[in-house]
Amino acid sequence: MSSTKRFVEQRIVKRREQEARDQELRRRLMENNIYAGYGKSELNVEKKRRALSEANERRELYMDYSFVKTEQDKTKRVQIAQFEDQLADELAKRKAEQMRHDMDRRRICDGSEELRVLKERLHMAKVNKERAQQLLEIEVRKEKDRITGHLLAEHMENERLEQQELEHKLDIEKKRQRERVKVINQQQIAMKEAQREEAMQEYIKEMEGHMERNQVEELVAKIADEDANEAKARAEKQMESRVMLQQFMVEQKANQEKLEAEEKAENERIEQFARDKREREERLEQERQEKEKEKLRILNAMLGQMEAKNKAAEELELLRNDLHLEELEAESRRREEMQMRKKLEDKEEMKNAYLVQMRAKEEKMLHAREEEGRMREELLKKFAEDDRLEQLNEQKRRMKVEQHRREAERLVELRREMYELARAQEREEQDALRKDEDKRRLIIEDERRRLLREHGQELKKFLPKHTLESMEDVVCFVVTTSYFSVKPRRHDLRNARILPEHFSVKHNWQNKALPTMRCSTTRKQVCPAFRASSENSTCPRARLKTSLAESARPLGILFA
Repeated sequence: MSSTKRFVEQRIVKRREQEARDQELRRRLMENNIYAGYGKSELNVEKKRRALSEANERRELYMDYSFVKTEQDKTKRVQIAQFEDQLADELAKRKAEQMRHDMDRRRICDGSEELRVLKERLHMAKVNKERAQQLLEIEVRKEKDRITGHLLAEHMENERLEQQELEHKLDIEKKRQRERVKVINQQQIAMKEAQREEAMQEYIKEMEGHMERNQVEELVAKIADEDANEAKARAEKQMESRVMLQQFMVEQKANQEKLEAEEKAENERIEQFARDKREREERLEQERQEKEKEKLRILNAMLGQMEAKNKAAEELELLRNDLHLEELEAESRRREEMQMRKKLEDKEEMKNAYLVQMRAKEEKMLHAREEEGRMREELLKKFAEDDRLEQLNEQKRRMKVEQHRREAERLVELRREMYELARAQEREEQDALRKDEDKRRLIIEDERRRLLREHGQELKKFLPKHTLESMEDVVCFVVTTSYFSVKPRRHDLRNARILPEHFSVKHNWQNKALPTMRCSTTRKQVCPAFRASSENSTCPRARLKTSLAESARPLGILFA
């Protein structure tokens, strides 16, 4: 501010100097006009002097501007640095406040008995979920084993049927082979018979042609010897035919016997081969059956051992889980009993403390009144002794007594004000403690809702009893679970009237104390009149109850 003022004053001074110079210049111009004839040298000198003066003025103005600009930049940098320092201090203050708030919140959450119980119950719900998953895995494993055994038996039955079908096909093929061999043998026999007949016919034809030629020759050459030669030729022909026929019959019989022997040997070989093959197949089948029986025996033994081991492991796991759950439930019941007993003891202690405090307050007030009267009398006596009232006359004595009374009243009032101030400080301390308790209660409720929102979806079917202790927990839990699930239909809510096993209602809609209601797994029909009235009701409380009931349907919860 001072630099700007100085700059303005300098400008004003310079402007005045400039005006004075202008006046002087005008005067000099007039003189120059008068003395124009004095020569041009003086005019040039004046121009140079004026140019030099203007240059000096411009230099001074630039120096002043640079100085003011530097001072303004310095002031701006100082202001920016101060603003940055204030901003950094404010951010550090907010960060420290947030850290302090987080530390207080963590300390309150770590020291809260309710949150510890809720975490234990959520842990119990996780244990229940893991146990349900283990039971489901056991059932799935049993089902897989059953399906595997069924598939194994089906595979073995299919192999047996395929083996029987293969044996049946082999028997059919053997029969067909025998039929083909028999047909081939019959065809060969028929073909040989046909060849024999054909050879016989050709032989007969040749013999007949030969006889005709001999007769012609004999008729031409020896007509005389025809009768003798004819008889002789006929006898020879008959003998030769008989010999050839006998030879043919012997050969045919030998061939027939040979064919029969070959066929018999072939049949014997086929029968022996079939018999050997049957024996081999029977032996292989017997060995295969023995192997299958041994495999089945080993498989049954292994399955029995595995089933026994699995059953023993499952029983041990179930016993372990049951024991763990019983221990958790016993511990939970013990803690609940201790908590209820502690609440009753705290309530009784608070009641006794309240009675003791009231008695102490009455005694204190009585003692204060007595002390006030005694102090008033002592002050009056002291003032009387100080002023020696008995030595004064009546009027002065009355005036002194009145003055003493006013002074005593002033002191008593001053002490009363001090007492009221102390009481006000006590009330402020109590209000601060109450606010701290409300803050602690709010932090604990927020942490409860956070835990319920975090674990509500995955553990909603496995929560133990009395996990949801208030209507706020129910609303938070229902809203959390209904966000991830399908909204139920209204008519599905009309056929059930149950409370969850893990919920106990402790307050009604008007925040009045109610006895704890345990779960009821029985389903009852809702009264139609009540149902119609609840559906058609325009009461906000009834609408809220209906909306909560609709959202709580996936949890198995229905509010009466």
